[in-house]
This record gives sequence, C-alpha cells and structure tokens, in this order.
Amino acid sequence: MKPFYITTPIYYASGDPHIGHAYTNLMADITARYYRMTGREVRFLTGTDEHGMKVKRVAEAEGMEPQAYVDEKAARFRELADAWNITNDDFIRTTERRHRQSVEAFWKAVNANGFLYKKSYRGLYCVGCESYKTEKDLVGGKCPDHDAAPEMLEEENYFFKLSAFADRLKTVFAENPEFVTPQDHRNEMVKILERGLEDISVSRSTKQLTWGIPVPGDDGQVLYVWFDALVNYISAIGYARGKEDAMHLYWPADIHFVGKEINRFHSLLWPAMLMAAGLEVPRQIAVHGWITVDGKKMSKTIGNVLDPFDLTEKYSLEPVRYFMAREIPMHRDGDFSHKRFEERYNNDLANELGNLLHRAVAMTERYLDGVVPEETAFDVTKRWTQYRAKMEALRFDDALTATWKLVQAMNKFIDEKEPWKLGKLDDQRPVSEVLYVLLESLRHVAWMLLPFMPGTAMRIFESIGTSFIEQAPLALADATKWGGLKSGSIVKRTEPLFPRIEVKKENK
Repeated sequence: MKPFYITTPIYYASGDPHIGHAYTNLMADITARYYRMTGREVRFLTGTDEHGMKVKRVAEAEGMEPQAYVDEKAARFRELADAWNITNDDFIRTTERRHRQSVEAFWKAVNANGFLYKKSYRGLYCVGCESYKTEKDLVGGKCPDHDAAPEMLEEENYFFKLSAFADRLKTVFAENPEFVTPQDHRNEMVKILERGLEDISVSRSTKQLTWGIPVPGDDGQVLYVWFDALVNYISAIGYARGKEDAMHLYWPADIHFVGKEINRFHSLLWPAMLMAAGLEVPRQIAVHGWITVDGKKMSKTIGNVLDPFDLTEKYSLEPVRYFMAREIPMHRDGDFSHKRFEERYNNDLANELGNLLHRAVAMTERYLDGVVPEETAFDVTKRWTQYRAKMEALRFDDALTATWKLVQAMNKFIDEKEPWKLGKLDDQRPVSEVLYVLLESLRHVAWMLLPFMPGTAMRIFESIGTSFIEQAPLALADATKWGGLKSGSIVKRTEPLFPRIEVKKENK
C-alpha cells in the first residue's frame, strides 16, 4: 500500500509563527498519528516559504539580509513544531538547494509542454498576498485580507496558461466530490471555475525583485513566489533530482492541509501546474477556517493575538491540543476563549476523564489489591465505528465527542453499579466485573486519545496496568478488540491527570 502523504502549507517566513500555523500543524499531526495508528506508513511534510517581495521588504526594515532573516524565522517555525509535539518527517525550505533544483526542472517541464509565455502586464499587486488583484477582488480599494491598497506594477513577465485548464479542473471537481473539503470551500472554487480562469503572471522582473529563484534561461526574471512555493510538495520527495522512486512512492499527496485564505492557490493553481508538468493532482485539499478570540478577529491593536508558545506555557500542551481539536473544527471558523478553555478543561479533562481514571484505579487498589481482574464482556464496537468514521472524514471534533461518550458512559456506569457497595460483598465477582469494564474501557479511551493527547494516553496506559510499549505493536484492528487489558496486571495510581484550574470570578 502507498504511504500516506500529508502536508501543511509551507509557512511564509515574513514574521513569527501564530496560532493559525499551530492549528494547521495540529490538524495534520492528528491525521498523521491516526494513520500511523492504523498501521499505515506516513510521510508528513511542513516547512517555510522564504522568497518574495514581502520577505525582502520586512528583512530590509529589520536591517537584515534576506537569507539571515529567513534563517531566523525558519528556526522559529521548527521550534513551534517541537513545542506542539508535531511529528513531521521533513521540514522543507524554499531556499534549500534541493528545492531550487526541483523548481528549475518543474519550470522547464511546464515550459516544454507549451504552457508558459512572456508579455507586458500592468496590474494591482498586493504584497501581503504576493499576488495580483482585480478591482472585483478589492473592498473599498483595499485587499480584504490585508486591509491595504495594492500597488500598481507594470513590467514584462512570464505567464502561465491557467485558462487552458479550466475544463480539466471542472472534471477533477466533478469526478472527485471530496477533492476540496469541506463542501462550502469546494463550492467557492467551483464558482470561480464557472466564472472562468485567467492566465496568471508567474515571474517578476529583477528590476522589482531579486530575492527569489531565477527563471531558467532568463536572469532578468525571478519566479513568482507561489509558483516557487507550491512545488515544495514534490521537491521534498525528490522531483527531478534522480529520486523518481520516491516520487512514485509518495505522490500524489493524500491530503494538503491549508487555511481558507490560500485555498484558491492550492485547489486551482497547483492542480493546473501539475497537469501542465504531466503529473497527477493531489487526492484532497482539506481547508480550515479562521480562528477568532472571544468572537473578534485577532489584532495587535486590540491586543488579542494568541501566541502559540505562550498558550501552551500557560495551560500546558495537551489540554491546548484537546481544546483546539474539540472546539475549533476543520469545517468552519472557530473561536478561542480563555473562559471556554477553562470550562472545557475542568469539565472534560479534570472532572470526567481525570476522575474516571482516579476512581477506577483507586477502587481496584482498594477492593482487588490493585490486580486487574478476569475479563468481563462488554461492547464498544459502536464507539469505535463512530470514532473511525469521523477521524477519516477529518471531523476531529466529532471523533472526540464519540470518545467522550464512552468516558461519560463509564462515569454513569459507576453511578449505576455502585462498586463501593459491591466491594463489601464476600463474593468478589460483581465488583471484579465492574472494575474490569472500567479499566478496559479506559484502555480504549487511551487509544482514541493517542492522536490528540499522546502523553495523556500513555499515562492512562501505565495507570491501568499496561504501557504504550506493550500496546504500540498492536494493529488498530486488534487494539480495538475488547479484552486487550491482561488480567493479573497491576494498576498504578499516579498524580491527577489534570488538576483543576481555579477560575477567577468576574467582578459584577
């Protein structure tokens, strides 16, 4: 079976990482961990986009050479991946030699196939987007994404015949309903296709810009930053560098994770570029929305910008990973609220999950001397069916809901069975049966949490008398079978999984 190839966009190195970058990383990481859990080989790519006019201007404003500036920013994005426990296999930078070699070869292939031409052009250019805009793209004469008026540029550039691929792109969308997900972002792209596509400028004159990859055979032009950047998805797997076996192994990508602001580049331009070079299009573009804070767009002026490093330092990483996946779903815009976070933390993690584990282990120690009893039958098949369907549909919020239904069911099970009463009986079988169901259910919960909260899952395994080392060799099909917790194992009470957060009361 082909390895499962997952990518994030390569993040533009014109500033420090923000919460949106962390969120995209997290969505890709959850997916990567899940498919590894199923036994699939996974390749997971992220990186930085380091060329273009905006990078050059920001570097100059900082009094730095562009290369030194992007070196510093690339290091910060690596730090972000480490801080959020992101399990990427590779980190590509567009200033790397391997990338440049592949980009040059890709340009030559597209050109050889007759899809590039040169002409003079005059148009409105948004430096923030690194793209030309039409009047209909603007709101009040400004780019709606950057709240800035575009600059008028006039120069001779190379153009890509994007218009030549309109019909082929329509076919891709028609034959692959899940090519772009969710549905509303797919519909946006279909509407653009229906309006028609225009050819796009894919180079910049060195009179305007020198910070980029020179156009092969024309030193007076550098490649447009998007034409350069998108190729990262294949440059990282060896395109045109004598590594055809790797290309054949990994391409096409299974999922490109992107934010909605760059959907058009990935869902229309990138597939057309691939077709022009004679390559397959990716299997899916997964588009997520924007994150607001307390219902407001993040703004330095307002002072509500979420720093992904500060957030995990304040609350610790795993509760943040849980909240972002549960409260900010892939299929729509999401909102971060410190109040809502603390509610989720105390209710879901401290009360429901933490207390369930504590009670199950404590009662096993009290009534069974800490020894896991003989297996008792119970059925969690429905929970796993729901969970797996939602994970593979990238509905991580719903997958966690399915997980918490099991957690809540076990808390209700305790209240109904009252094991503290059963433990006083001479016959130990009733309390043993109840406690096995609780402990084994917690093993299933830990497996469900592995993609989201791997550290928490490992602590649960250890506490109920097993370990990740013991569980990891299991294929998911075996791990999800009831009875995986061995009788005779010894439970281990640990520090609380999630100590409650003291919520400050608002002054009235």
